[in-house]
Amino acid sequence: MLKTRLLGGAAALVLAIIGMVLLATYVQAADRRAQTGMSPVEVLVVQERIAAGTPVDKLESLVKGRSIPKSAIAGGAVTDLSQFAGKVAGVDLMPGEQLLDSRLVDPASLQSPNEAPVPKGLEEVTLKLEPERVAGGQLKAGDTVGVFISYNTGTAPGTADSPATKLEFHKVLVTNVISGGSTAPLGGASQSPQPNSGTSIMITLAQSGKDATHTIHGAEFGKVYLSKENPEMATNPTDQLDKEGVFK
Repeated sequence: MLKTRLLGGAAALVLAIIGMVLLATYVQAADRRAQTGMSPVEVLVVQERIAAGTPVDKLESLVKGRSIPKSAIAGGAVTDLSQFAGKVAGVDLMPGEQLLDSRLVDPASLQSPNEAPVPKGLEEVTLKLEPERVAGGQLKAGDTVGVFISYNTGTAPGTADSPATKLEFHKVLVTNVISGGSTAPLGGASQSPQPNSGTSIMITLAQSGKDATHTIHGAEFGKVYLSKENPEMATNPTDQLDKEGVFK
């Protein structure tokens, strides 16, 4: 009987020791996990409101590195701006928030579906034309067009009536299109024009100052037609054409 009691006591002691070891191991592991979660990592935090579209190279003075516990860091938090060169803020950023990589986007992604960026060195000129003069209203931002200019009178020295037409420019970039009846501001978001969707279409072209002057003169004192050009078409200069040339 005594032997049985001694064996039972020994077994209980062993179990108690094992329990204490397991508990100590669990506590140590939990402590290590807690310490890992608290390990500070420096991430960039917004210091003042940043407007959508702000280039990354302008952000250095608007964000600041801050040490934050690892467990509190948001997924995709940015630690270094250098890897995001050429990007812009995709949305407005508010003070106190961590800068996330998902909020730094390609500038092109912020363009309206019916708006294209103006190439450096060019300016924009807007024409108000009937749908049949802009390929039936099927043109959209990013297309390139040919600019035809027609005059009814005065195109030849010494003549009072000499109608003529010329394909004056090739590969002119369309940067914005607004259908007739639209109240959207030029350069803002608008729906793609539909054929004959209104009595006129506002179409904006990117040209040099010299070329824009020719186009405006044609719109003011003659008539302008735009043709949709594809990338493979020839862009050889064309001669002015009058009535006699048509019937040759």
